[in-house]
Amino acid sequence: MNRMIWLLAFFLFWLPTAALAQVEGDAEQRALERWRNMSPQEKQELRERYQRWKSLPPDEKAELQKRLETWRQLPQDEKAQIRKNFQRWQNLSPEQRQRLQERWHRWRDMPPEKREMLKRRFEKLRELPPEERRELREKFKARQQLSPDQKKALRQRMKEQLQNR
Repeated sequence: MNRMIWLLAFFLFWLPTAALAQVEGDAEQRALERWRNMSPQEKQELRERYQRWKSLPPDEKAELQKRLETWRQLPQDEKAQIRKNFQRWQNLSPEQRQRLQERWHRWRDMPPEKREMLKRRFEKLRELPPEERRELREKFKARQQLSPDQKKALRQRMKEQLQNR
């Protein structure tokens, strides 16, 4: 997810500047036409992006150019999905973004074995019939309503049940 955010940020903030810096021949005419059709606000935004680009250290410019090349090589459907996800991200409230970032950090910091185990469980969940999935969601929601002490007691009972099997 972090990589996607970087790719999206690069695409939305740096791509126009990089594209203008590499314009040649017919592309120069198209860029000039595009420039003429921009609003003063868009032109100012593009100037600011270019200034930021110029102020970057060479290693950061190289990294961004590498990411641009990665972006260019992506299939169109993947680019469309990334754009869609970015738009969904933009539409989230700050609280929702914060929660997602915290979840992402927890996931990223999780040991690889635990991530794999959770992935397998998720796949099993996806394979369940809709009715069973709904029942599990309802149980999960009910568990979320429990107090920390109640959750602890429930975990203990489940642990004991597993040991008795």
